[in-house]
Amino acid sequence: MKSERVGVPNLKNEGTLISDNKAKADLLNQQFQSVFTTEPLEDPLPDMGPSPHTPMMDIKIDTTGINKLLDNLNPHKACGPDHVHACVLKELSTTLSPFLQAIFQKSLDTGCVPEAWKEANIAPVYKKGNRLDPANYRPISLTCICSKIMEHIIASSMMTHFDSNNILYDLQHGFRNSRSCESKLLSLTDDLAHNREKGIQTDLIIMDFAKAFDKVPHLRLIHKLQFFGITGKTLVWIQNFLQGRSQTVVLDGECSDSVPVTSGVPQGTVLGPILFLAYINDLPQHAAHAKVRLFADDCILQMSVKEKADCEKLQSDINEICSWEKKWLMAFNPSKCEVMSVPASRIPIIFPYTLHDHPLAKVSCTKYLGLHISSNLTWGKHVEATTSKANRTLGMLRRCLRISSTAAKERAYMALVRPVLEYGCCVWDPHTREQVRSVEMVQRRAARYVSNDYRRTSSVTAMLRNLGWQTLELRRKIARQVTLYKIIHGTVYVPHTTMIAPVARCSRRTNHSQTLQAIACRNNYYRLSFFPRTIKEWNELEPGVAEAGSLSQFKTELGKTLLH
Repeated sequence: MKSERVGVPNLKNEGTLISDNKAKADLLNQQFQSVFTTEPLEDPLPDMGPSPHTPMMDIKIDTTGINKLLDNLNPHKACGPDHVHACVLKELSTTLSPFLQAIFQKSLDTGCVPEAWKEANIAPVYKKGNRLDPANYRPISLTCICSKIMEHIIASSMMTHFDSNNILYDLQHGFRNSRSCESKLLSLTDDLAHNREKGIQTDLIIMDFAKAFDKVPHLRLIHKLQFFGITGKTLVWIQNFLQGRSQTVVLDGECSDSVPVTSGVPQGTVLGPILFLAYINDLPQHAAHAKVRLFADDCILQMSVKEKADCEKLQSDINEICSWEKKWLMAFNPSKCEVMSVPASRIPIIFPYTLHDHPLAKVSCTKYLGLHISSNLTWGKHVEATTSKANRTLGMLRRCLRISSTAAKERAYMALVRPVLEYGCCVWDPHTREQVRSVEMVQRRAARYVSNDYRRTSSVTAMLRNLGWQTLELRRKIARQVTLYKIIHGTVYVPHTTMIAPVARCSRRTNHSQTLQAIACRNNYYRLSFFPRTIKEWNELEPGVAEAGSLSQFKTELGKTLLH
């Protein structure tokens, strides 16, 4: 039901509308192919110096691990070009595991990847912009499931190597354990509010990569993997995995002509994300002054600005990152890059930032990882956008599931509407009565829809009680406490250890053993942000809640406390 999963409409090619599915598939594949990077073979690879990293050990593949991966397969997972279904592999996991172990180990030892594993059926997924423009679709690769299992083994070993040697950039939160969009957003918004609390302006440069995953040049990628200690059989296997690939766009049963894939890490594969993380891992080293925040290919340069000289330093970092871009054959899109200043006074420091001599657009609100972040650090625009989207989805449910059962309607609300209202809510949890009410009104409309009761005289509060739905405000409070518990216990990583500090001396009369130092705040922007607000509430918890030995126990005890 989500918009990006709706079929591809007619496409425009040089002013002509294309409606034939085969022609549309060919047009999309030509578009995807057009962004591939051509690597100059005559030029030497960039010098990275001697590698300080310990080489990764060769991988030994065991039957037990393969059996576990097969057992964990989603039986409804789409199959690849070989038409081997996940349900078959899952059902026959015990029988197939020894044979797959032999195939996988032989492939790794010889560095030969089966040709079928290099083929991909491409599902075009709409991003944003004009739906008629083929450039506004991204290619998602559907590859053989056996290839994905092998990739999982390789990727898992690589990530273990990267983590044990602290290779990956600390502020890269994409595709990594204990990190997520929410952890990245918590860290960013806390920095912004903290700077404003101290009277310091923050300038953000929101960088936009052009087709980042598709442009990664293979020779340079292999060069970087070697530098990071990926050597031996694993490196040879990855090199062969990237060579000789082909892709075919599949659209409503019609297939495009197959085209060779000459660059990029395939989106939709298991190995693609970790290869991309490795490729852009050294980008932050080129920013001598600004803090670089990464989430996969989403890049922000963050600079504390006290005087014009700080702006000049930030511009210098932009220029250096452009040098990295040129050296490693990547590309930023200047027309889509933005500047947002979070001022700390009525007279902000203004600077004309440029990228490739192209003036960067100044904005007062930017959408980053799904949240609308405003320069005044309020959440009105995000609440408005979120409730509008949720109401549209609810309206669609009312039209499509008008005569469905109460249970079906409730499941649809829980799956399609409430997640919209709660995405990233630990970051933007509103405190004004108007914004709280605006969010709650969506759920109240949903309660009427699920209960099939639109009478003015009916009590929506009673409907909510009968359905057993908590208020969204309470759910957000619980979510914030659960997130803080995870941060304290290390299952969510936020690089703000100074924020999570135990009190120097704990009084058992008034505190629990997990009491944290309260954060002093002068303004509401900071006081009502995640850390100061949630730590204050955390310190008020009963000892039996805060001292819970497991996350499940904490959720149970917290629920008892807040619901009674």
